[in-house]
Amino acid sequence: MTVNITIEQAQELLDSMGFEAPDFIIESFITIANGIDDCLDASNYSENTARLIKLYAVVLMLSSADVRKTTSEHSPSGASRSYQYFDDGRKQLANLLSNLDTAGCTDALPISKPLSIVQFDVFRG
Repeated sequence: MTVNITIEQAQELLDSMGFEAPDFIIESFITIANGIDDCLDASNYSENTARLIKLYAVVLMLSSADVRKTTSEHSPSGASRSYQYFDDGRKQLANLLSNLDTAGCTDALPISKPLSIVQFDVFRG
């Protein structure tokens, strides 16, 4: 059972998160995500789980391509625009995808894994 996702579904998910991307880029990443259909079918995921896996994979691939959201705009000629990039939500979304995709169907997709920041201090004395 192949689950199709649409540009509108991906756009709606991005919009709900406050991010935007052009339709042609979303469509290209949907095509890439469709390449995991055989794995999803073989893993016997429910239709809803397969849909979420593909949608989250598309959004994570888009986030790897520097999807951004406009956080503020100013004008009457003091023109200014501020952006926030996707890093703030990638880790949670990647964890959710990992929990849904227990068969690893998305492992071969071009999704940059979010980096964790490790801090350590060195004391001398």
